[in-house]
Amino acid sequence: MASKYREIYHRDFQFLWMTDVETVNSITMAFLATPVILVLNTQTHYYYFPDFEVKDITIETMSDFLNRVRDGNIQPMGGTGFLQRLKRIFYDLFTTVISIWQSSRWLFLLMFGLPTAVVSIVCYSICCMEGADDVPEEDSDLEEEGEEETGQEIENLESSKPFHEKAD
Repeated sequence: MASKYREIYHRDFQFLWMTDVETVNSITMAFLATPVILVLNTQTHYYYFPDFEVKDITIETMSDFLNRVRDGNIQPMGGTGFLQRLKRIFYDLFTTVISIWQSSRWLFLLMFGLPTAVVSIVCYSICCMEGADDVPEEDSDLEEEGEEETGQEIENLESSKPFHEKAD
């Protein structure tokens, strides 16, 4: 189609065959099964998928699809808006984590498991441990009893002093 209908489509489209599905996945921010047909506008970053199965492709269906893309009769996907950029950040983060997991499980555990364990221990320590100022109820009862006994001991000492010391 690229060579036979060059005069019709070359001004608006360039045809490309790719065997690398990772590039197509990165463009669409999705995990696509191959084979896939995709029309990409490199200026606006919009992309279009045909509404037919790849196995049902004919020159007529592909021509109709390209004409509808050129005329703007198909809803574009993608772009460069704020939500797409936010989606790109999360997609890149997700694919990076997945690639680390697939390449080395130990590295993944070291990078994500160890910090998670440390943060969990810190949170547990902050929330569940008793502070130094906290006194259990049993200890406070003993302290009150001790104060009463101390007061009685002072009275007993004063009463046991000789008479001449009491007068002063």
